[in-house]
Amino acid sequence: MLVWIVTIILVLTAVFGWLFLKRDPDHYIHEQKSPMNFFFRWGFFYHHLFKIAIIILFMIMIFSLYKYFLNVSNVFALTSAIIAGIILSGGKELLDKSITLDDIIASLLGIAFGVFVLLLLF
Repeated sequence: MLVWIVTIILVLTAVFGWLFLKRDPDHYIHEQKSPMNFFFRWGFFYHHLFKIAIIILFMIMIFSLYKYFLNVSNVFALTSAIIAGIILSGGKELLDKSITLDDIIASLLGIAFGVFVLLLLF
C-alpha cells in the first residue's frame, strides 16, 4: 500500500511540476533566461553532459527510494527508475520550443547510462 501511495505522490508531483513549468517555459527552460541551463554558457556539449548526469542521478534516487526505503524487488525498482528517467527527459523535451535530434540522443544516452549504472552498482 505504501508503494502505491509514494508512486501516486511522485506522479502528482511530476504532473504539477510540469504544469508549473509550462506556465512560463521561456523563464524556466530556455537558453538565455533559465537558471537551470547555466551550462549553455560553455556550449551545447556541456549542456548535454549535464542533462545526462541529471537523468542518471534522478534514476539512482528513484531506484534507491523504491529498493531501500520501500523494500521492493530489483525489477520493480529498476522499472520505476527507467520510467522516471523517461518522464524526466520527455517532460523537459515537451517544454522546449523545438525538439532537436541532439536533445533526443542526450536523453536516450542518459537513460541508457542510467540503466547501465544501476545494473553495475546495485
